[in-house]
Amino acid sequence: TGVANTFISTLMGITDPTMSDTDGDGMIDGFEYWFTNWDLENNRWSMNPLIDSDQWLDSDQDSVDCDRDGNISLDEQFTNKREYESRVYGKFSERFTPGASFIGFGDDAVDAYVEEGYTDLEARREIFNNFRGRDAISTARMDLINAEDPNTFNRTLFGISDPTFSDTDADGINDGWEFCYAVYGLPDPTTQNHWATNPVNPFDVDYDPDSDGWYGRTSFDTPATQGTWENRVFTPSGEVIQNGIGDLPFTNYMEYLNGTRPDLNDSDGDAITFNTEVSAGVVISHDHDWNLSDGREVFKYGINPMDNDTDGDMLPDWYEYEMGWNESNDNFSSRLKIEVQWIDPGTGGPCGPGTPACRPLSLDGVILSRPELGWTWATFDPADPADANQDPDQDGDWECDAACVYTPYTNFMEFYAIADPNLDSPDSVRLSGETWNGSPITEWWQFRAFTLGLGEATEDETNYLGMNKKNIDDESYVLIIDDLDTDYQTIDTADDVTLCSGDMTSDWDLYYVGNTNRAPAVDLGEHEFGWYLLDLDGDHIAEGSNPLNWDTDGDWMVDWFEVDDDEEDGVRGDSSPIRYDSRSPS
Repeated sequence: TGVANTFISTLMGITDPTMSDTDGDGMIDGFEYWFTNWDLENNRWSMNPLIDSDQWLDSDQDSVDCDRDGNISLDEQFTNKREYESRVYGKFSERFTPGASFIGFGDDAVDAYVEEGYTDLEARREIFNNFRGRDAISTARMDLINAEDPNTFNRTLFGISDPTFSDTDADGINDGWEFCYAVYGLPDPTTQNHWATNPVNPFDVDYDPDSDGWYGRTSFDTPATQGTWENRVFTPSGEVIQNGIGDLPFTNYMEYLNGTRPDLNDSDGDAITFNTEVSAGVVISHDHDWNLSDGREVFKYGINPMDNDTDGDMLPDWYEYEMGWNESNDNFSSRLKIEVQWIDPGTGGPCGPGTPACRPLSLDGVILSRPELGWTWATFDPADPADANQDPDQDGDWECDAACVYTPYTNFMEFYAIADPNLDSPDSVRLSGETWNGSPITEWWQFRAFTLGLGEATEDETNYLGMNKKNIDDESYVLIIDDLDTDYQTIDTADDVTLCSGDMTSDWDLYYVGNTNRAPAVDLGEHEFGWYLLDLDGDHIAEGSNPLNWDTDGDWMVDWFEVDDDEEDGVRGDSSPIRYDSRSPS
């Protein structure tokens, strides 16, 4: 008749008492039975020992988008089956990690308890009680599981994470988040013999698997004001970190609250600069600077570890850190002798109404020399957008007619080497309507790519901040010279000292040993001679002109003039603040 008889219908509705996993989905029937719930929305049991498709469900909806790509992939889903497999493998995809050797989350949690002074038996009891005591439903479930044998749970299910509850170990961290970043044996002392994150181990809240805390703190260090960042607005929390010696780990729990990753010491990718040590003009060390690791951003600098432009001023945090951090004062301001004192070259005095040509020079008798420099405060604070529009070295332009009017060349303009008044500030860029890759430009990296043509087929021609000489006809490479001239009207090239050149190769990371009087093979890791003066992140692109030096390339012309001159013909690179031009005083 095509209709199952009563006997067959009955068999179809029972589990197989001779098999522990009737539907062959990798989860034992008892696990599915005890931890199932009726799903009203989908009109089904969340787990069913007769249906194998439920292994891909996530009953407690605790999965997390680990790689932040906007999609929770299958590997990222903390499904019912993955919660069950926790007892054997820990994280299934990491089961062959050296040292893991099929160490389940439960066994790892026992080890953590033992390290805290518990015996093995006490540790297992604590894990069981933690599992049992979270709410009335859990208590009733565990009591029923152990009704006939008080060891049933520990014998058959110990080490699972709870598929009906999103925080199995009640440590305040979502199970799916802990599953996401579970890696065994990371080198931090807290995780060398543990899963970095473990939904069954409540002690992992204090682990720092990526070692991105503030270590090596001294008594002279002043911690930053603590708080939270939301839409680039800072709200103080009132929490105070006391001065004093002592390490400050940036723990898993802190990473969870801040939205950072516990397996990356730099979640927003702004720890990209280098510490370069030079002796007698020779590079003797060049090491990655991890000062903007997640924990240091929070504890030491007070900036957002999830935003590489904390204040939104379109100057990246790493740039402002390099330009502004003052370790002596524990802030981002320094008093420097860098401010150009402009003069009327006819009198040597200050410019005023009617001055025919205000110039960045000084007059000693009849000799015109480089300008006198005044003391000023230079601030580059990644938590304060105001400094983007400051001009500490006063290397803009003075025009004196009926009155003197100064055109600043701001920190923002220096970073991008632009003088266009329509694009001379973060606000003007965002209001300009300019787009990059089809999207309105709102971030620094978009505007940098837009101005330099990065990623385009014509990048070699449009990237006016490219450091290296690309071919025999390329004249747009970087060239910084200290010409040692003292008289503006007398040129003496005999004693010129080259400080940086894209037509010379540094001895550091030299691939082709021998002649360095050539352009570097950047694809093979070679560097431009003196590259570290302008290229902070090692991408062979200058970070604009130097906002702390009125004449970046040393050719006696203020940086603004060379940029403005470069923009006039619509072709960038034929004049440049980072390339010494043959000057003529006439």
